[in-house]
Amino acid sequence: MKYVILCILISIIAYWYLNDIFTSEEEFYKVRDVTNNIQNIFKELDKDENGVLNEDEFSDLKNSYSILQKDIYGTQSKYAVQEFPYFSIQFGEQVVNIDVNFKPLLLSSLAKNVSDIEEEKNSMLGLLNWKAPYKEKHPFGAKSFSPFLPTKEDIQPGFTWWIVEPNNDKYSPPLSNERYYPPQVPSNLLVIHALLSLFHPHPFLWTRFQPQGTVAILRAIDDNFYDIIFRIHAEYQLNKPPLHPFWFTPSQFQGRLIINKDSSVVKFFHMEVPDTKLNVDMEWLNGPSEDSMEVDIGYIPQMSLISSAISVPRDNERGANQKLHDIKWHAEISVEEALNSLELQFFPFKKVKYYRRTLRETALASPPILEILNTHFISFWSIVEDLKEIIKENSDSAASFFARVCLHNYDFPVESIIFTPNGSVIHRININALLGLVDEQESFFEIRDPVEKNYQEFLENALLMSKAIKVDLEKSSN
Repeated sequence: MKYVILCILISIIAYWYLNDIFTSEEEFYKVRDVTNNIQNIFKELDKDENGVLNEDEFSDLKNSYSILQKDIYGTQSKYAVQEFPYFSIQFGEQVVNIDVNFKPLLLSSLAKNVSDIEEEKNSMLGLLNWKAPYKEKHPFGAKSFSPFLPTKEDIQPGFTWWIVEPNNDKYSPPLSNERYYPPQVPSNLLVIHALLSLFHPHPFLWTRFQPQGTVAILRAIDDNFYDIIFRIHAEYQLNKPPLHPFWFTPSQFQGRLIINKDSSVVKFFHMEVPDTKLNVDMEWLNGPSEDSMEVDIGYIPQMSLISSAISVPRDNERGANQKLHDIKWHAEISVEEALNSLELQFFPFKKVKYYRRTLRETALASPPILEILNTHFISFWSIVEDLKEIIKENSDSAASFFARVCLHNYDFPVESIIFTPNGSVIHRININALLGLVDEQESFFEIRDPVEKNYQEFLENALLMSKAIKVDLEKSSN
């Protein structure tokens, strides 16, 4: 009897499930596209024939028609998608166990008050639901890390090489916002994709904008081992269709790998988003057009990977014989020097001496601009939160005075302000205005990057204005 009851229950569930599917499909195929008949529909709804639909007339629309929103992004990708790559660990190969440490973004760090934006919560759903990493730990074969090895053998500390080369230059348009799933990556880069996927299953190895790619530097060397420092610029898509895209772009991933020269032993691996006050950029769409884009920056307390021990033989939990501190490097540079060298690979303009942070515009890579800045300006760059902190810490200091000048003249998102030592503002320009000038001047026959051209003009005009101020002061003093 119990088998009969079980069969009946299965039959009922199957009938209900299949009936629901076929009913849904049947109702879908009954939908008629009336786009070409829209003018007649308007006349039908316009009862008083005044050429305008009032609220009551428009409400009648739902009595006769069903409004379907067009899925402009599609649920299927138009390209081959990269799934999480599972690496086979060969017999006798040593295993690297990677632990994942993740604490979600602090919503209080956003400029937006998330609790006050109910209409945007659907767009931010991927962020709000991201409370834990995709995987808490994962094993890798030591050989999987071979793509991190330097491209040459006879090298010394300070040698740099690209692991993931940028796939566009400053004259190329940015990659599309309208993507949800990471495209397939070359086999030699699967390990980087896998490492990034431990946090979230949809990483993109190539960001939409510069800086882009992964670069490494040899920090130290001995007879058998390399100490490698690397830096990754990657981003994540947190939403899925039918939600609009939400891009999550960490400031960078810094990492360190101690590996022997044939990649059979990994002594140490660590990778993290640096713990700075604001370390993530976010962009999302609240509607189908680019005009609905929102941007914000925030703080993620922890997003890191670390090897739980030295790589070990698959059948041995005690670890390799040689411990990490037993390595005696024959030649080395400091970690700080290595990180600075990596930064120069992404931002050549940092060869100019700056104070605080740097601006990431390509204009600052221009030799004429670098020459002007070196010769005539003391340059410093900061984020708004740092300026506020300076004022809070010591409101009477010279740094606090200049911080107030900057905040008083700042407009979102990026402002370049030139002022004299006494705080008088000579000239200023917002990045939106700078890019607006580019749109007005855009030409297929432009040889030089228009952003560089306009930024150089901005600096040169400021120098002329400062000279005029100096002349006026000299006249008034006489």
